[in-house]
Amino acid sequence: MPLHTYLAKFERIARPERDERIAARFRAVFEGEPLEQLPFVWSDLPPLADADWPAPAYNDSFEDRELMLLEQLRAGYLHYQTGDDYPVTIRANYGTVILPSIFGADWQLTESSMPWAHHLPNRDAIRALLDRGVPDVRAGLGERCLDTTQYYREILVHYPALSQITQIYHPDLQGPFDVAHLLWGPDIFLGFYDCPEMVHALLDLVTETYIAWLRAWKKAAGNGNDWTVHWNLWQRGGTMLRDDSAVMLSTAQYREFVQPYDQRVLDAFGGCIHFCGCGDQFIADMVTSRNLYGINMSQPELNNMPRLLDLCRQHKLVFLNLDEAYTPADATTGITLLRSWRASQG
Repeated sequence: MPLHTYLAKFERIARPERDERIAARFRAVFEGEPLEQLPFVWSDLPPLADADWPAPAYNDSFEDRELMLLEQLRAGYLHYQTGDDYPVTIRANYGTVILPSIFGADWQLTESSMPWAHHLPNRDAIRALLDRGVPDVRAGLGERCLDTTQYYREILVHYPALSQITQIYHPDLQGPFDVAHLLWGPDIFLGFYDCPEMVHALLDLVTETYIAWLRAWKKAAGNGNDWTVHWNLWQRGGTMLRDDSAVMLSTAQYREFVQPYDQRVLDAFGGCIHFCGCGDQFIADMVTSRNLYGINMSQPELNNMPRLLDLCRQHKLVFLNLDEAYTPADATTGITLLRSWRASQG
């Protein structure tokens, strides 16, 4: 699987003007400018003229940066042939365990999914973590993420067009509460009641570490805070927070244990927030966050979509990667689409 063969192949079809047009379309949506066609990416691919691109097994790519670069570029190469608005994006793809590993938590690879974090064993271990304070940002998988990002830049510089169109986005840092949940485990929910001050101390430490690590990564990646990419889209701001664990909380718990810490990250970088599951209980609070520019939610069928879309409009937030089936027919801005090719043929 020679790396050069595939990078040279992508170099031959790379057209920076195509990617500049895509970036401009996403920016127009964030600026509230009406478009004849909202930016979209295919959720399933149409027939392709050339689908010859390696698909390395995740566990192999985890241990081999060449394979990881090939794996990360695969979607960009395939989508490049479809005419959709998929920007070419890559990341150091080490999963949700990155920040927990920096704090010293154990993790493991599995046979068929991204790595799993192991919770710290008890509250004494959480107290010890708090006593140690902010860890070295190169601890755990932190150094590997920084080095892999630098490796990407060093390799791609030899392919001028591909280097120009390829955007490196930040690794999966989750959000402060998600990371605290990964470190503490389900006992954190009992901690809301019998030691809330300890929960807040952990969230404070995680937030400070998140900001310190992301600043170090941005320096290594040459990545700013005005506009960046994430997954298959351009976004305003410098980070994509995840609040997947927050869907298990009440409105009051979200306000106390999630939103203030997300806000500190948004104040540092600006950005967007993702969550899976149902966020009906917190979305009215979430949309009021300062320096929040967009919402990404992956399960519209579980949410009150008319209310959610109305709140996004009221607060001038972009709804990112909305399934076309849930998109208002008259929408001309404020939304980017996920579109099914199979459904479009049907």
